[in-house]
Amino acid sequence: MKIAVLIDAEAVPVDDPQLTGLSPEIHHEMEFHIAEALRINGHKVEVIPFGPDIMETIGRLLDTKPDLVFNLTEHFGGDRRMDKNIVALLDLLHLPYTGSGPTALMLCRDKATCKRILSHHHVRVPRFAAIPVGRTSPPRNLNYPLVVKPVYEDGSDGISIASLVHNEKEAAERIRMLHERMNQPAICEEYVDGRELYVGIIGNRRLQTFPARELHFGRTGEGAPLIATARVKRDEQYRRKWQISYRHAGLPPEIEKKVARVSKRIYRLLRIRDYGRVDLRLTADNEVVFLEANPNPDLSYGEDLAEAAQRVGIEHVQLVRRIVHHAWRRYHPRRYSTK
Repeated sequence: MKIAVLIDAEAVPVDDPQLTGLSPEIHHEMEFHIAEALRINGHKVEVIPFGPDIMETIGRLLDTKPDLVFNLTEHFGGDRRMDKNIVALLDLLHLPYTGSGPTALMLCRDKATCKRILSHHHVRVPRFAAIPVGRTSPPRNLNYPLVVKPVYEDGSDGISIASLVHNEKEAAERIRMLHERMNQPAICEEYVDGRELYVGIIGNRRLQTFPARELHFGRTGEGAPLIATARVKRDEQYRRKWQISYRHAGLPPEIEKKVARVSKRIYRLLRIRDYGRVDLRLTADNEVVFLEANPNPDLSYGEDLAEAAQRVGIEHVQLVRRIVHHAWRRYHPRRYSTK
């Protein structure tokens, strides 16, 4: 097929706009990994940045006439809430694309609405409250410690050690800081002690979950992180210092099945499509608590979803092929047998 790889504008190197691997640096980027995997799978690839001129992007998409758009965009103009608008535009242009649509992106982006929906459907979530801009008083019906974070961000943006607060004063200070710096509501959640699990899922009508990965906090003590902060996710030296690692969770079979069952239910309730990841905490008494859902997790070779897929024998090129297959099948269901 002819596949347009739609990426954030800043991810396009000036000297290699089609991500063919001309510079060594580009070999570490997810966008290159996807473009390369698609080429290995035999597709004709056209890399298209989204913006900053929207009309120019629309023109390129229409001129390219792709059979499918592999959507890797995450924001527009630095606003992550715009990710849903990008796929809504693809819908208006009648261009088929991989991944979730506007509904899932909106629900997963809004941490408060997401948790309200899941709680209504009897999925366990931390007790929480959303604090709108202009208010700094934390709710008094929540038990400390609380995790205070921005409502609309992902990738742990706006989350640090100081996000774990132990009293009303600390909570108010953190809420005020988030309002001022990020200009969006804050969400206060009761801290859930337990193992932090990440469950990758692919599919639509039939779902396949991959073995859970775990964010393991090695060292404890004063200054040690207890939550997935921005530094935990992005600073390798910091992870070495605190002996933090991402690894296969190795859950007992009955617990793995329980985690998979809850994760699939969340995936469907939030209308995630083709692929995604569900973040959970597993308590000491094996209760599964929802933290967040990521409808567009990292697809880099050897990372996140790809590492989990490899556990069941699905290599990166095959994973990309399956995502393309699931997306294509959504748009062309009659071409497939019902057997």
